[in-house]
Amino acid sequence: MLDKIKKMLMKKENNPPLTDPRDTGEEKEWDNKTDAEQAEEIAAYEDDQNLEVQPDSVFGITEEEITDLELEAAKERLALNREDEVTLVDGATELQPTDDEKNEMKNPSDFDDDYLEYSSEAVGFENREEQWNTYRLIANYIQDEDSVLDYGCARGDFERFYQTEYGQELEYVGVDMNQQLIDAGNKVYNEEVELICKDWFQLDKDIKGDWTININSSNIRYDADTVRDNMTYLQDTIKSMVEHSTKGSIVLLASDNVNLDDGLLSWNAGDLLNWAQKEFGNVAIDHSFSAELFTLIIYKN
Repeated sequence: MLDKIKKMLMKKENNPPLTDPRDTGEEKEWDNKTDAEQAEEIAAYEDDQNLEVQPDSVFGITEEEITDLELEAAKERLALNREDEVTLVDGATELQPTDDEKNEMKNPSDFDDDYLEYSSEAVGFENREEQWNTYRLIANYIQDEDSVLDYGCARGDFERFYQTEYGQELEYVGVDMNQQLIDAGNKVYNEEVELICKDWFQLDKDIKGDWTININSSNIRYDADTVRDNMTYLQDTIKSMVEHSTKGSIVLLASDNVNLDDGLLSWNAGDLLNWAQKEFGNVAIDHSFSAELFTLIIYKN
C-alpha cells in the first residue's frame, strides 16, 4: 500500500499527467504504430489516470482503502515540505524525527495523558496480549479464594485481570514504590483496588497474602539502595515475600539463558533454585513456557 502511495507522489511531483495518445491530433503517426505499441501507450495513460490525486482523497487513496496506521505513516513519510527530510529510499522521502518527536518517544507519559493509566508499555509489556498471557502464567498457581499480595504491582492490573478472566473477586493488595503508577491505578480503577505506595521492605508485618507474587519487578532496580548488590537485593526481596505469604511465593524473572541486550537484569535459574532449596526447602523452577523467562515457586505448606 505504501509503495503505491510513493509511486503516486513521485509521478505527480516529477511528471506531468499523460494525455490520451489517441487524442494527439497526429492520427497518421498513431496509425503507423504497431498494435503492441498502441496497447502499451493506452495502458500507460490509463495507469496514469488511476494514480491522479483526487480532491476528496489522501495522496490518491481514500480512507476506506487504507488503515489508520498506514494513513498516518503515509502522511508523515510523504510530507515533502518538512525541513528534516534527509534521504531518499526507493524514490520516497525518508524523514528523521524532530527533537520533539525523539523526546516524546523517550518520555511518552509527558505527551500522552493516558499513557500511564492504560498503556501496557508503561508497566513493562509490549502489548495487552503479552501482559494478559503473563498474568495467566501466575494465576495458574492461585486457587479459588486465595488472596494475593503483589510486589511491584504498578497500577494493580493483575487484580482487574483476575476478576475479568475468572469472573470472581480477588482479595488483593498491591505494593509499589512508584507513586505515579499508584496514582494512575487509583484513577483507572476508581480506588477500588487496594494499592500501597511503599518500599516492599517497609511493609507492615500484618500485611499478608496467601500468595505473594512478583511479576518481572525484579528484572530492574528502581530503588536507591547502593549497599546491596543485585543478587542480594533479589534474595532479600524473596525472603520478604515468603515472610508476607501464608501459602507461598511466585517470582517471574528474566533468564540469562538468552542473551538479550534490553537493559534488564537476568538471572540463572539453576543458581536461584539451589539457593532457594537451601533457604526454604520446598521450591520449584518452571522454565518450560519460555527461553527468556522462568518462574520460581516457593511453597510454605
